Amino acid sequence: MDIRQLETFLRIVDTGSFAAAAQTLNATQSTVSARIRELERSLGVDLFDRSQHRARLTAKGQDLVASAREIVALASRVRHRIGDKDALTGTVRLGVVGLVAITWLPKLMSALRERYPNLAVVLDMSLTATLVDKLRNGDLDLVLVTGPVVESGLQAISLGYDDFVWMCSPALAVPARKLSPAELATWPVLGLSSQSHHYPVIERWFRDASAEYRPVISCNNVRVLAELTVSCLGVSLLPRLSYHAEIAAGKLRVIDTAPRIGPVQFVALHRHTATDPIVAAVAELALETSEFERPGNA
Repeated sequence: MDIRQLETFLRIVDTGSFAAAAQTLNATQSTVSARIRELERSLGVDLFDRSQHRARLTAKGQDLVASAREIVALASRVRHRIGDKDALTGTVRLGVVGLVAITWLPKLMSALRERYPNLAVVLDMSLTATLVDKLRNGDLDLVLVTGPVVESGLQAISLGYDDFVWMCSPALAVPARKLSPAELATWPVLGLSSQSHHYPVIERWFRDASAEYRPVISCNNVRVLAELTVSCLGVSLLPRLSYHAEIAAGKLRVIDTAPRIGPVQFVALHRHTATDPIVAAVAELALETSEFERPGNA
């Protein structure tokens, strides 16, 4: 019995099949099967009932899960804290929301290449809900998404906050005074798609003021939304920190509203059962390279 066999065993448990485990481990299915056969031979018991389509644990297999997680977690901490960083190899499947992708993702990728040169990264950019679903289903190892996300089985690390404020082009004659949601609604509103994490927040902001949220243009990309706003097509809710350069250059203007929409948190999210040192390493670097504001660092 060795660590790699236990890691493979747990990956099968978490993904639900030998084939899915092989894909996430960047190994062949025959290699995965061989590791499990060796593990079963060393223990003298069957760990999986192979008569089923999915990898169903036997009673002995279920008994092994908790102990295997403890052993693999301990080995992971030893490798991560003491081992040679060049020895950290493998593939991490990383999901990121659009705002991270267009701001400090290149900084994170550069840091990963420098610190862990033998680590491969597979990127997936999408909306928060889609990425969290993929993480939950075992299709991704780590996601950098809009928070907060509170769910049993998932562990979140705060990456900081960005202040979302209404903006417009200075060329759009929006009054330079405090505006209510009802007053803002008289202007063309550019909004994120209904699948966006922000959509219900914006909709509630208008509804609480007895105003109707009816975006004239909707999309699921913050950068596109900002470019449409710069082009004087309407007003939109954008992250102040991420667009400070455009504000300073006079391409965008912050609209003063009452009430304001509070800051938005971003988190690095992974499954509680994740024991791969790669996940811990990438999450740690994401926190280190994040350009979002953190309490006490603003």
